[in-house]
Amino acid sequence: MLPRTWSIFHVGEEGGEAPNTVAAAIGRLESSKGACERLEGLRILIQNSGRRSNVVINSSLRSCMPHHLTKASAPPFGFLKACFLCRKELRPHKDVYMYRGDQGFCSEECRRDQILLDERAEAEASARGRMKPPLRPPAAAAAAANKPLTLHSHAQVKAVDCLTRRWLGCSFRPSVAALLTASRFHGSLPHSTARFEVEKRYAGLLRAAAQSGALPDGRAIHGRILRTIPHPSVFLSNSLANMYCKCRDLPHALRVFDEMPNPDVVSWNTVVDGCFLSGLRFDALACFREMLRCGVAPDEFSFVGVLKSCDLGMGFSAHCVVVKYGLGDSAFVASGLAEFYAVYGLLGDVMKVFESLERKDIVLVNAVIGLLAKAGNFEEAFMVFCNHVLASHLLPVRATFVNVLSGIDGFEFWREAIQVHGLVVKFGFEGDGSVQSSLIRVYANCCCMDEAHDLLRYSNSQNVISWTSLICGYASQEQFRDALDVFCHVYHDGTMLDDVLLACVLSIAAASESQKLGIQFHAVVLKYGVGLNNCINHALMDMYTKCMSMPDALKIFQHIGEDHNLLSWTILISGYAKCGSSMEALSTFYQMNKEDIIADSVACIGALMGCTDLQAVDQGEQIHAFLIKSGSEMDVTVQTALLSLYSECGSLNEAIQLFEMMIVHDVVSWTALISAYANLGCIEKALLCLNQMLQDEIKPNHFTFVSALKAAAKLTYPVIGKSIHAAIIKSGLEEDTFIGSALIDMYCKCGSIGSAVSYFNGASKHDLVLWNALLAGHAQHGNVLELLKAYEEMVDHGLKPDDITFLSVLSGCSHGGLIDKVAHFFRSMRDDYGIRPQMEHHACVVGAFGRAGLLKDAVSFIEGMGINPGSTVLRTLVSFCIMYGHVRLGLASIAKMVLLGQMDSSAFVLVSNLYAVEEKWHDRRKIRDAMEADVVNLKKVGVSWIT
Repeated sequence: MLPRTWSIFHVGEEGGEAPNTVAAAIGRLESSKGACERLEGLRILIQNSGRRSNVVINSSLRSCMPHHLTKASAPPFGFLKACFLCRKELRPHKDVYMYRGDQGFCSEECRRDQILLDERAEAEASARGRMKPPLRPPAAAAAAANKPLTLHSHAQVKAVDCLTRRWLGCSFRPSVAALLTASRFHGSLPHSTARFEVEKRYAGLLRAAAQSGALPDGRAIHGRILRTIPHPSVFLSNSLANMYCKCRDLPHALRVFDEMPNPDVVSWNTVVDGCFLSGLRFDALACFREMLRCGVAPDEFSFVGVLKSCDLGMGFSAHCVVVKYGLGDSAFVASGLAEFYAVYGLLGDVMKVFESLERKDIVLVNAVIGLLAKAGNFEEAFMVFCNHVLASHLLPVRATFVNVLSGIDGFEFWREAIQVHGLVVKFGFEGDGSVQSSLIRVYANCCCMDEAHDLLRYSNSQNVISWTSLICGYASQEQFRDALDVFCHVYHDGTMLDDVLLACVLSIAAASESQKLGIQFHAVVLKYGVGLNNCINHALMDMYTKCMSMPDALKIFQHIGEDHNLLSWTILISGYAKCGSSMEALSTFYQMNKEDIIADSVACIGALMGCTDLQAVDQGEQIHAFLIKSGSEMDVTVQTALLSLYSECGSLNEAIQLFEMMIVHDVVSWTALISAYANLGCIEKALLCLNQMLQDEIKPNHFTFVSALKAAAKLTYPVIGKSIHAAIIKSGLEEDTFIGSALIDMYCKCGSIGSAVSYFNGASKHDLVLWNALLAGHAQHGNVLELLKAYEEMVDHGLKPDDITFLSVLSGCSHGGLIDKVAHFFRSMRDDYGIRPQMEHHACVVGAFGRAGLLKDAVSFIEGMGINPGSTVLRTLVSFCIMYGHVRLGLASIAKMVLLGQMDSSAFVLVSNLYAVEEKWHDRRKIRDAMEADVVNLKKVGVSWIT
């Protein structure tokens, strides 16, 4: 072991070196080799000078320091107040016996006793291999070993600290730099106060590192703690664990926790919250159970991460633990319980928890108002506001008004909105930016955009958040022109542009699906130099994905580089899914997991959309298993996506089981189940679900009615369809375009073309969707003349037909035997309107030739398509070969389908019918047997209802 060296400096009260001499010495010290020698020598010179504010010395010090440190206010680390051993007060201008350069003692005896204690502790630590030999003190300190130190001002030590930071090139904050610098040069912590004060100072530094997420800084502080405090207290260990948890470094936090001899409740709370923050909900619950098993009683902060990690059953158990330990009267715990129950839609339990609390503070009241408003129960939220704020001793704060206003989402609450606005003015919050923005959103939700605009214009508001809310309000009402006018006003003002505002205007381009407008906004972003901001990059990605420009979105994603996070991946996955590139969506989801980025529920929903489109139920089940493992299965949006997956893929039993597991059945989940029953042919069950939904007082939306009308159309019973129509009128959704299209389709399929025409004539507006539904109805009923007349009227009204329009027209003319009209409309869609014909359009032309017996012309048309014919075209040709007995041509078409890999159950039926035409009953029987053995024919054999 290296011998301990020590030094005693003496500085007299009088005399001292001349200022010019000290200034020259400072310049020589700066050019010396050793940083330790520079520091100690500079300290000696300043103390020997005995002058606090000499111009020459101060100017020399400033010349040695960089510009950004000349005005630094770092706390001093060498100012001694008490004896390190006996804690006796050290008075200035008295002899102080120094040890290790920064430990002061009142007498020689105290200093020698401390040397013996330190040597004994180092001997034991070195024997265990836990401590390195101490650093030797600076050479300048050893040279003046017999001089005591006289204390002077803080300014002298502050100057030394500034120089030290400059020489070290330290990148930490000033407080961190001062502490670590002292420890590095003197081999121990500054003990100007008791050890607890030192640990408090370390805890403050660790707290700063945790708040800013500076993990390297936190590790550096941890390293100094290990060198200077071999056995830190529980208080300091808790601060270390908290820093690692907040910086998402759970393994090191658990290692610190495991090294604690007697962890307290704060230690356990830190680990539980760390597991929750890292997404390990099951581990968080396991840590909480282990804490209870170890006999550590939880406090009110123990349930923060626990309740957020629980499912409904575990949450009930956690509530029981709260009652058991008598924490039910804590407003903090009650707020957590209320938030937990609100997640699962149990608003009654939220109110029970709230009402059971005797003392309610404004924070709890604000939380309950916000939860009720977010759940869509504004009436209850407004009652809580009136009873527990206005009618009590509690004074509203900014969060109170923001939470109340967040629940007003329609004109039906206009009266309450005006009242709350009056209270905002009464309590003096009309100038608050957050409250003003909430008022703007309320007026937008009530479709009163003029009042919202007047509110900002007459108040001369310069709050960028409020103007951003106004732009978003216009965009939510699809008043994009007014939104752009407001943006131009803000843009020309030039003082209120920020990242959030630019992200908002990019959402306008996304909502309007105008890529040209989005490109102009992109240019504004580049002009103002905020292109490297992740908020803007994500808004750009979202805009390009909604404008169906995935290559541009991918370029932005690649431009982000290694900084892309979960949101970047989620936007890309959802964009691919919405654009129909489902395979790319799943591939991106796989790549995200490969890079160890844990997917959240939104990313999983995008992947589930891709699985639904590809009918990839196996991959969807894997994502379902991941959601169960991550604890996100109970999310309503996740359950709805899973329900859609199973219903679209024909897994009706899994869909029903998932629906029964759901705690809350909202309109989305009911609609998904009704759609599943309707798509899979369970018409009666679909209609029963609609009836049950109405009995539960859940208001259907337009998607619900569209699914129910599809079920009624398959049932071909117009009475049920008219009942659904009556419910639509009662709900006020009759003017919806998609509902109107579904109504016309339902009446047409039920054989009531007159009712379909009557509804069409009574509609207030006739758009392309409604015209297409009417044309399809006429085509289904063979009303060729009415079909052509309706088509001409649509064109006369200035509507441009699309591919669905021409499909209905070609189908009607084909079934009506109008070959010339079929040829005319087929050329018109391609030459006049630039619409590329699909396989269904080609099949209509082939069908027209086939009904006229012109099979040679049909074959010539297929050969002139220029692309491989689809199964629809070839099946149409084979069906007419069967009708006219052209078996050889039919078998040749079947062979073409085999080569193209287009054989399905209907193709096998056609082959068997071809053999039946030639009376080859043996070959026909073979085909049927092969179909039954391979379970190819899923169509049930027809049976008569008459027995």
